[in-house]
Amino acid sequence: MSLHPLITTWSQAPSATDHWDASRPRILIVDDEPEMIKLIEDVLAMMPSEILVKQDGDSALRLLHSQVAEGHPVDIVLLDIMMPGEDGFHILAKMKADPELQQIPVILITGLNSIAAKTRGLEMGADDYIIKPFDPQELLARVGVVARIRRTELMLRQRNQELAALDEINRTISSSLNLDEVLVAALNGLGRLVDADALAVVLADEETDDWVVRAAHTPVGIWLEGRLIPQDDPLLRQVAGEIRPILKRRMTSGFWCRALELVPLDILCVPLIKNEEAVGSLVALGRGDTLREQDITLAEHVAATLVIAVEKAWLFHDLEAFADEVERSQNQLIQAEKMAAVGRLTASLAHEINNPLQAIQNSLHLASHKGLDGDQRQRFLEMAQNEVNRLVQIVHRMLDFYRPSSAMQPLDVNNPVQDALAIASKRLQQSRIQVESRLNPRLPLVRGTANQLTQVFLNLIINGIEAMPEGGTLWVGTAYHAEARQIVAAFRDSGTGIPAEIRDHLFEPFHTSKPTGTGLGLAISYGIVERHSGTIEVESPPGGGTTFIIRLPEYLDPEGK
Repeated sequence: MSLHPLITTWSQAPSATDHWDASRPRILIVDDEPEMIKLIEDVLAMMPSEILVKQDGDSALRLLHSQVAEGHPVDIVLLDIMMPGEDGFHILAKMKADPELQQIPVILITGLNSIAAKTRGLEMGADDYIIKPFDPQELLARVGVVARIRRTELMLRQRNQELAALDEINRTISSSLNLDEVLVAALNGLGRLVDADALAVVLADEETDDWVVRAAHTPVGIWLEGRLIPQDDPLLRQVAGEIRPILKRRMTSGFWCRALELVPLDILCVPLIKNEEAVGSLVALGRGDTLREQDITLAEHVAATLVIAVEKAWLFHDLEAFADEVERSQNQLIQAEKMAAVGRLTASLAHEINNPLQAIQNSLHLASHKGLDGDQRQRFLEMAQNEVNRLVQIVHRMLDFYRPSSAMQPLDVNNPVQDALAIASKRLQQSRIQVESRLNPRLPLVRGTANQLTQVFLNLIINGIEAMPEGGTLWVGTAYHAEARQIVAAFRDSGTGIPAEIRDHLFEPFHTSKPTGTGLGLAISYGIVERHSGTIEVESPPGGGTTFIIRLPEYLDPEGK
């Protein structure tokens, strides 16, 4: 048929600038009539666009899939209904059933001017319907509307993807307090948003003020991490001075071009701002003309989250360092208090060691007498051996007590109690103090450090000795509180008790009523018990002596053994 009636208003068609912007939609014409294809191409030539043509449905579907696979999907399909083989309705149905193609807008073009045909097409998912013969102005207008809707949908989809990616970046960065993990997460996230050849985080060294590349994503064979950037680097100086993002295009010289061995180079540098000063920069690097203006906003969002996470990581690092220093100080105090406790027992320990040495000397002297028979000599040698064993036990016990604390492990509380009593035994004897002990032999285990608990118990025993200068009785006992699942150790002396005004400050550091005391013994004991997840209490009624009660949680084997 003649095509002249279809173009009767061609001369009244508006100019492309009246209907279209600078974007170029990719439009696929699917029609089996070459003259119709040529007519549509001529009309669409009046707007900026890229035209693709197929004359049957199957080849059109193959083309649509290939364009999606290449990353350049078609924006609009102008689909004729009346075609040999599968008609336009069947091709439309296949497109809307295909996840890769169902979002592509379709404008049906046909000579069928029935309401039923229009309704069927629109119900199947067509975006518009044009009846032949058509006015070129109408075709341009309808294509323009669909293209604008398509562009808006793509922009919204892109913004949603960017927002989702930014949200994921925020959550990933905020979930870690490790600086290296934070930086890597930020670069991974930015890499999903920006088409860049390399990404880097530059931070100012707090001691030297040098710019240092702390983390980077680079092509294979390119090394950036740890490299120093000259302080006079013009781009970083400009960003730090103006505190705003800067995008430089097609750079051919400078640190980044040399580092990546790539020119021309687009460089996007976004400052990391803390207290209105730049403490670093987030840098995106791409081949010439690859970075976009909208990449600035995306990088700014990432940078804003990154600087908060970096500050948190720095604070956490400082807190860890402070905690390590506190732990070292506490360990030093514990060791110092151990030495002080040993010092308070020095005289009695000297006697404790001297007695077996004297016995060994006497036994060996008697055993060397020439007039002894074999049985007598053997008896004296056995006496010397027994005293040697006793001396070895004393030395081992003191070494175990003085040795720096080891890791916590399951143990029987009775063992450190007995060790403390053994270490203080000579002092107790010299001070005319009788020990009454009732240790439960079937105690559950606790999780603890043996020599630290020995230190606590020894300190309580020494305090009890010093509370009874004229002698007395020290009661020591252990028990199991089944309902609370606690192991209880108690030390009670028969002294005069502790005045209320002193008792209220008993566990405070450097608080002491003794002329030679350091005031650290009970404070350190309190800290040790607390680190064992236990409690230490004191009961001291007027004139009724003093009782210290230590409660430690029962050890529960995580494997149920």
